Amino acid sequence: MPTHEETLKRLAATFTAKDIMTPRSALICGNDEPEAIRASSEHADFDVIPIMPGGELTGYFERDSQRTSSIVVNDLISDGTSLIDLVDIFEHRKFSFVLSHQYVNGYVHYSDLNHQLVKLTFYVLLEAVQKHALRLIGPRANDKNYLARVLGESRAEQIENYYNDAGQAGRTLSNYLNISDILKLAIREGVTEFDGTIVKSMKKARDGAAHVLENLVSSYGDVNNLAQVKREGLRILGGV
Repeated sequence: MPTHEETLKRLAATFTAKDIMTPRSALICGNDEPEAIRASSEHADFDVIPIMPGGELTGYFERDSQRTSSIVVNDLISDGTSLIDLVDIFEHRKFSFVLSHQYVNGYVHYSDLNHQLVKLTFYVLLEAVQKHALRLIGPRANDKNYLARVLGESRAEQIENYYNDAGQAGRTLSNYLNISDILKLAIREGVTEFDGTIVKSMKKARDGAAHVLENLVSSYGDVNNLAQVKREGLRILGGV
């Protein structure tokens, strides 16, 4: 069975921007600037309206700035851009157009980080972080007295109750630790270094990746936190 690290590498190589972009044929566009402005007023959910005269994407209108721009090199990414690298791109801009075979064939927005394939990628990344940290912590992760000292009596009791409720299906106490618990133990053991902010961000990202009804990003401000989660996760795993 492949490890989480190996699965992450496969995901990075297999799924790219092409898999989550909105293709040119599905975009809400204007043939010129006046049409783009009108489309923007009619579609409040879209803050960028591409301009596509004659079927070729050449520019875009941004509702927030009320500005029309031509598509330039800095607006473009390759359709082969890995999903896990998209978060770094969106850290610096809210959207990009996708270049495929020298043609602009699609569009991605930071909200596309909530696509199920991106969520799967981050789920695998954070699962790998959990497993790696647990290996470094060792058997103390199953010591209920140690868990009580580090995580607090209430949390340790909750974990033990989960374990007991599972009956014969329960394996070890550590199976009922969440990523926040594990990182706190890892910090206490001195096997890794984090600040409290990144622990909270990893927990939020893990929850968003694991649950269908939750998002990885709810606003543009969340993109920076997600990018930090990615960088810290890969750092722990040694740059997988």
